[in-house]
Amino acid sequence: MAEVLAEPQFQIFTHIKTGAKVGRIYFPALFLAEFHATVYQWLQRQEIIFDKQDIKQYGDGSFRLYFRSANSLETEYFRLVKPLTVHESKTSGLF
Repeated sequence: MAEVLAEPQFQIFTHIKTGAKVGRIYFPALFLAEFHATVYQWLQRQEIIFDKQDIKQYGDGSFRLYFRSANSLETEYFRLVKPLTVHESKTSGLF
């Protein structure tokens, strides 16, 4: 049975020869159903660099994105996810 993911999965890849770093985020459909507007705004930011071939869409509505940034890849990822997880914690009564 396949695992259903509710949060994005993030990885950083470093090119062996050049040392160039690329971030990869898998956005599950369940996450996009709730936060699609926020993800769309994040993707519009000039700091997030990607081309059409860097996106793979899946039949369930999820997608994978390879991106680059002059800023830290981790910082850019957490700039997207952290406010959403804080919002989620507040609505679930954890704060």
